[in-house]
This record gives sequence, C-alpha cells and structure tokens, in this order.
Amino acid sequence: MSQPNERWYAKGQTDELRQQIAALSRRQAELTALYEVGKELASTLDLNQLLELILNRAITLVRAERGFLVLWDAASGDFEIAVARQFEPRERDDAEAEISRRLIQNVLTQREPVITINAQEDPRFMGSESIVTYSIRSVLAAPLIFKSDLIGAIYVDTRLGLRRFQDTDLALLNAMANQAAVAIHMARLYDSLQTRNEQLEAALAELKETQDELVRAERLSTVGKMASSIIHDIKSPLTVIKGYVTFLARDDLATEKRQQMVRTVINAIDTFTGMTQEILDYAHGESTLTLQPVNVRGFVESVCSFLETNFARKGIETKIALAFSDTLVMDVEKMRRVFYNIASNAYDAMEQGGTFTITSDLKDDYYVEFHLKDTGPGIPEQIRDTLFEPFVSWGKEHGTGLGLAIARKIVEDHGGYIGVVSEDGQGADFIIRLPRINLPHLAR
Repeated sequence: MSQPNERWYAKGQTDELRQQIAALSRRQAELTALYEVGKELASTLDLNQLLELILNRAITLVRAERGFLVLWDAASGDFEIAVARQFEPRERDDAEAEISRRLIQNVLTQREPVITINAQEDPRFMGSESIVTYSIRSVLAAPLIFKSDLIGAIYVDTRLGLRRFQDTDLALLNAMANQAAVAIHMARLYDSLQTRNEQLEAALAELKETQDELVRAERLSTVGKMASSIIHDIKSPLTVIKGYVTFLARDDLATEKRQQMVRTVINAIDTFTGMTQEILDYAHGESTLTLQPVNVRGFVESVCSFLETNFARKGIETKIALAFSDTLVMDVEKMRRVFYNIASNAYDAMEQGGTFTITSDLKDDYYVEFHLKDTGPGIPEQIRDTLFEPFVSWGKEHGTGLGLAIARKIVEDHGGYIGVVSEDGQGADFIIRLPRINLPHLAR
C-alpha cells in the first residue's frame, strides 16, 4: 500500500475513533443527565411542584424551546393541560387545538412516542395554519405510563431557526417520561394517602368526641345507678330503725325487750354509717381494718336479728347452723356489711319467700368457712364468672352490683376468700373463708 493511502486510512480510523468517542461522551452525558433528573424527580412528593419540574427538565434535556404536560382523565376519556411553558395565551389555544391535540391524542391512543423532525413538511400537519403561523419546526411527544396505567404525555417543540430534534432526543424524552410516570404515580399515591390520613384523623377525632360523650353519659348513668343503689341499700337499716323506734315508744314494752331493740337500732345506725364509709373507701381504694376478736355465734345471731324484720315482709325464714361458734379475729362492722350485702341479694332473688341459711365450720384448724345459702332461682350462668366485679347485677330493679364488689374487697383485705356455687333453680351458696387468726399486717 502506498504512503498516501496509508495516511488516508489512518486518518479515517482516527476520525471514526473520534466519532465513537464523541458518541460515547454524548451517551455518558445523556445518562448522567437522566440520572440527575431521576434524583430531582424523586426529591419531591408535591404533585404540582413535580409536574412543573418534569416539564422544565424535559425542555432542558432535549434543548426544546417550549412545551406542555397533559394529564389523562380516564373518567371523561380526555386530557387536560396541567403545565405549559413559553406559550403565549393565543398560541396555547391555537397550537393545542390544531397541532398538539391531534399529536397528543395519537400518543395517548397508541401509547407510543412521536417525533416530527420537520413539521413544515410533515404530511400529518399539512393544512395546519398554525405550523406556518407559529413557525413550528420540530416536535417531540412521549406518553407517561406507569405499568399499564396511562397517566398523560409530555409535548415539546422548537421553531424555525432552532435545532431539529433527532431520534436520540426522542429516546431521551421517552426514558425521562418513564421516570416521570413513576414519580407522578408516587406523588398521587402520597396525596391519596395524605387525604386518607386526613379523613382518618377527622374520623378519629369525631370518634373520640363521640366516645368522650359516651363516657360522660356512662359516668352520669353510673353515678345515677350508684346513687340509686346506695339509696336502695340504706333503706334496709332505716326501715329497721323506724320499726324498732315505733316499738320503743310503747309504754308496755318490757325492759329486756326494750334493751334488745335499742341494741338493734344502734347496730342499724352503725351499719348505715359503715355503708357510707365503705363506699367512700372502695372509691378511694382504701382498706383500713379495725381487727378484734369476735364471737362467731353472737356475730351471726346479730346479723340474722337485723335481717328478720325485713325478710319477714316476703316470708323468708332465716336459719343458723354453726359447727364453729368460737372466736374469730376480724373487723366486725365491715364483715357485717359483707353478710348484709349477700343477704340483700338473696332477699331480691327470693320473690316468693324461701330460706336463708348461715352455716360455719373450721377447716384445717386454720380457716373458718361460712356458707350463706338461699333457696332462690340461682345465679345466671352468664354472670357467674364476673359476679364480684363492680357494676355486675342481676334480678334487681335497683343497684349496680357494687355490693358484692365491696364484699370481695373486704374479705380479701382480711386475707380471706369469697366465692359462689350456683346452679339454675338450686339457689346460690356464697362461701366466705377467713383465717382464724389474722396476721398483724392486715390491721392497717
């Protein structure tokens, strides 16, 4: 090969290499630009701000003169311009009507990008006055698609005297459109989540307000029920006091009988005072005991003596069967309240009369076990497990079930146990188990 030919060949290889290097440099610059655009698009979740950013970056990326971004409305089957750049008001109307609408509609329908290198000679725009009027030279449009969902499209163009778009520009715009579609989808999802959160917050606020109203109403209802229960409970000692005071006014009453009645009245007054204090103690969580040795027989007989007047109104008979009648250490007034509360439930349960029996026995030489049994209909199965919880009640016109809750607290404060055995139609058997000698720390 001659020397000139060698130089020509070497020059050709150099030029080709330079072209390849230039192409690689352009490709690197394009990829870098796409990467930077992707980072920018991911930097915001504000939809309006994002749409403006997308259009600005699209114009910059392909060195367009102007453009607009449209969003597809599946409900109406049409699109609307969301953002526009460098269009005068008159131009927007004409261009959107004559040029871009047809082109955008085609992009949206076909879901494929479109390039017009020379709009002046493109047969698709022949007869369009605006091509000439606004000197439009080159057009690019790319659809915005997330997975299979059509979101909208980007339109950009240049006018005469400026560069023509190339296929590489279309590839760049289409690549950016894919990034933009993802960003718009995420922004819409974020908006939807924010709207949903606002709705949930509003619903929660409304629910809380409703719950607060219900709590207030429930508290008022509970206060009313407790007041009704307390009034109902204090009627018993007041009835006893009234009845015995009437007898005490008689001149023919024997001294021994009068003294017995006085003692009963005093016990009723103590009970009345103790009831109010115990309810306050229960509400405040206090558990002060005044422990002293108590004769079991005398204690049980005084309880039955107090109950007899009221029980007689329904023909209810009281019975005592004490296998253990010796001394037991306890707070006598509080324990009397326990027995009265159980007896009150028995009284309400036995509508047609019956028998209320109190028995006692010594268990393991350490516990004294009392049984307070009635012959009523028994405790409904659905409340047996929660019977000693506050505000659980059955078969009573008045009351909230606070009586047995107080009874349990008093027994447990003594270091004892209270429970119940009941079957439908077999009455209720309340079991109270107390330590025979209370430990010193219980007297607090």
